Amino acid sequence: MAHIETLLGPIKPEDLGITYVHEHLLTRPPLWRIKDDPDYVLDSKEKILEELRLFRDAGGRALVDCTAIDYGRNARDFVEVARQTDVHLIAITGFNRGDYGDRSIQELSVEQMVEIMTHDLLEGMDGTTAKAGLIKFGTSYNVVLPIEERFIEAAARAQRETSAPVITHTTRGTLGIEQVNRFEQAGGDITRLALSHLDQNLDFWYLRRIAARGAYILFDGPSKIKYAPDEARVTMLKRLVDAGFEDQLLISGDMGRRSYLKAYGGGPGFEYLLRRFVPRLLDEGFSETLVKELFEENPQRFLTIDD
Repeated sequence: MAHIETLLGPIKPEDLGITYVHEHLLTRPPLWRIKDDPDYVLDSKEKILEELRLFRDAGGRALVDCTAIDYGRNARDFVEVARQTDVHLIAITGFNRGDYGDRSIQELSVEQMVEIMTHDLLEGMDGTTAKAGLIKFGTSYNVVLPIEERFIEAAARAQRETSAPVITHTTRGTLGIEQVNRFEQAGGDITRLALSHLDQNLDFWYLRRIAARGAYILFDGPSKIKYAPDEARVTMLKRLVDAGFEDQLLISGDMGRRSYLKAYGGGPGFEYLLRRFVPRLLDEGFSETLVKELFEENPQRFLTIDD
């Protein structure tokens, strides 16, 4: 039976509602990352519950936490949060980027990675019965490290065994075409693949080539002017819609820093997309039907697991 796997169990796809497919609730990045920038640490359950309340009040209904195994995923903490909110929370299995893992991860074989992922998806994560709802892999800036090659192969194999969707990390939007190629070569289903951070590389030729292969294009940077103004994102979304790819577009916020979240004293928070970006899309000519497709129908289709 087709379903979407949340931290509290499976739900019907039609019950998902407005969804962000790339966010972070609780993180504990590698020590080198924390020393470099402690802003990446999200460790307060109370604050993230407040952020989720703001998201829910703005109309949000579901959220994917993309905190990978090598970025401090802790399923017990996630479940505790999930039980205190009426937002559907979905967790991932898999890995982020090659330089995030400690030696225990660096030494994993593809077979061991596949075993970890399939267990997370079919049995439960981190000693719990809470199952992951999708798989993650990542690549570095304009280079695929040897361990990242293993991540990709393992993700494709785990997908074949479980039918789970796969989301990726691209560093500054690079190597999207290479991710698609390598994932397909490893036996993965490209139509069940979503590439994150692609609005950090707003190149229409490049994005069109990825979408033409059947993958989802994920823009998760609205409000982050340091990467690009929202005008550029809106313009590129229009071009991709006009080129016929509206079924493959996903939008999220990737609010993975304290300084991005209102509950930590930052901003603009989870509510930005629904309170500011969606009204802008409507003002710039996007129909309500199209907006619903971007925030409800496309995430629902991407996250659905067909048994």
